[in-house]
Amino acid sequence: MDLRQGTADTLPFDDGSFDFVLSWNVIYHGTLGDVGRRFAEIWRVLKPGALYQGTMLPTRNINYGRGRTVAPDTFVVDGAEERGHPHFYCDAATLVALFAGFELLSLKQQQQRKPGSWHWHIIAERRPQ
Repeated sequence: MDLRQGTADTLPFDDGSFDFVLSWNVIYHGTLGDVGRRFAEIWRVLKPGALYQGTMLPTRNINYGRGRTVAPDTFVVDGAEERGHPHFYCDAATLVALFAGFELLSLKQQQQRKPGSWHWHIIAERRPQ
């Protein structure tokens, strides 16, 4: 096992290093720009034909629009469990645009543990350049 510390915006791995990337309930912490940079980094470190599996927050989620607006479709609930982290929510069109360079193999909304806790569940394949 190899352990490296880094950020989602600048992954400490070479281009085309991975066959699979999993990002569950984390990548949406930030603004649209943050999320876009993270997907670009995931695309960069995946091999052509490799898979991404992850979640995003839809505008259907019960927390959409709650808290302080910090950017379009991005909200912070001060004092919440997440300790002030921004949460970006998106509709299907925005999500498809974020996945430029990928082929979406599966895209569906599912409730997680609590009523109203809708999340996009995504499986996508990295296209070659």
